[in-house]
Amino acid sequence: MKKEQKPGAHDPLQLLNIWRSYQLKRWKKERRKRLKPGRPTISNQLPQFKEQRSAKTKWRLAVLLVVFTVGTVISLYFMSPSSDIQQLAVSGTKSVPDQQVINASQISLGDNVLWQLMHEKETKQRIQTKLPKIKQVNIKVVQYNQINLSVSEYQTVGYLVREKQYYPILENGQILKTKMTQSLGSSPVYSGFKNDKYLKQGLKLYRDFPKSIQSAVSEIRLTAGNNNPYQIHLYMNDGNEVIGDLRTLATKIKYYPVLVKQMKGKGQLDLEVGAYSKLFETSK
Repeated sequence: MKKEQKPGAHDPLQLLNIWRSYQLKRWKKERRKRLKPGRPTISNQLPQFKEQRSAKTKWRLAVLLVVFTVGTVISLYFMSPSSDIQQLAVSGTKSVPDQQVINASQISLGDNVLWQLMHEKETKQRIQTKLPKIKQVNIKVVQYNQINLSVSEYQTVGYLVREKQYYPILENGQILKTKMTQSLGSSPVYSGFKNDKYLKQGLKLYRDFPKSIQSAVSEIRLTAGNNNPYQIHLYMNDGNEVIGDLRTLATKIKYYPVLVKQMKGKGQLDLEVGAYSKLFETSK
């Protein structure tokens, strides 16, 4: 015989009520865990959010106040007579007079410092245009109302002789219009160079010489002899002379010290094609 089924053992409604009761107990248990003391909740975090927001607001206000104050002080300074230039100074010059730099800058005492800073680029261009020997210019404000013009100059690498006048040649290849009656320093003299093409080659040739040879050269003359437009003549400080070619002498001049030691007196070294020497004739 089959066992009798207990009433409600598999009643769907009863099973649903049991599942709902289980879920309710589980939800209450999890909710109690979430609401334990010390666990952050939205209501607990609201005061922290307010404090952080208040601190950020205060910080922003402080920054704005500082910026506004600094801006006001700077504006008042530049609007006051204290911002007028009270002193002009020049530093870094070697051969260019300081007053020429000041005159070329067109800066005057009483000019506004801010105005000069805003037109710094134009001031530099004026100085370098009027004074080609000036290589670089830096304009500095010292003690609020003093201007210092710090400059550097191009080096003079030689002197070009034309019609018995000497014209300085700068390291950038520019020839100054300044006329001189004689050369200065140890830079060599370039003569016979009527064509800028050959002069540029002569300058490059000298730059390619060893330092010891550079200091020994007194004059570089373009002679263009023997149907060779590149023939040059070097006059040395020790009294000797060298004949060579603008295109090849840079590689041959390094033998000059050895060849001079083999000579028994002052003379001429011909390095244009080969390498041979000839002593100067001495009067009896």
